[in-house]
Amino acid sequence: MNGKPAKAASVILSAFLALLLGGCSGAEGKLLVTRANFQAARGMRGDAINLYMRALEHETAAPYAEYGLGLLFLGMGEDAAAAARFAETQRLLETEPAGLHRELRYRNHYARGMVFFGSGDFPGAANSFREALRVSGGRLEAMRNLELSLKSVEAKNSAAAGPGEGGGVTEATTPVFEYVRQKEVEQWKSREWPEEEHEPGDDR
Repeated sequence: MNGKPAKAASVILSAFLALLLGGCSGAEGKLLVTRANFQAARGMRGDAINLYMRALEHETAAPYAEYGLGLLFLGMGEDAAAAARFAETQRLLETEPAGLHRELRYRNHYARGMVFFGSGDFPGAANSFREALRVSGGRLEAMRNLELSLKSVEAKNSAAAGPGEGGGVTEATTPVFEYVRQKEVEQWKSREWPEEEHEPGDDR
């Protein structure tokens, strides 16, 4: 795997755009998230944040609005704020039946893994990528990033134990992860309302 995270941001954000077209009901909430995505794509962050915050008042749209805020903050380099939003997305999703919002659940675990990895919390990243794969197994980007996270844990433990052969996190790792993160944000902002997947056996 060359010690690098998966370059599947196009898959991630294109799938999330597919997610927004039928993920939940509630016309007004959907419209607010759609408008927020449009403003985010134009670089109008303040307007986008305002619209996402308004969408939070709509129960069915709230998890999507929280996730949108998380990606917006992630793109701004505000990892702590992004992590808080992804955690809130997870809390809201836990109140829903397990079979609903499957794609959003996957994306949120994956995004949390990105944040953990970027902060150097490799065990946290590994756990998040594992959770993403529990929701939707067979996703190559999550499998690759799980492997990278586990290798990074090993490398960190080896370094703490004493001098030895390196591995895991390389100088190339951080820029590659930053590329994946930026592509995810850009692709998501280009979409309207993500279409939810309802086929329980479809792990693509």
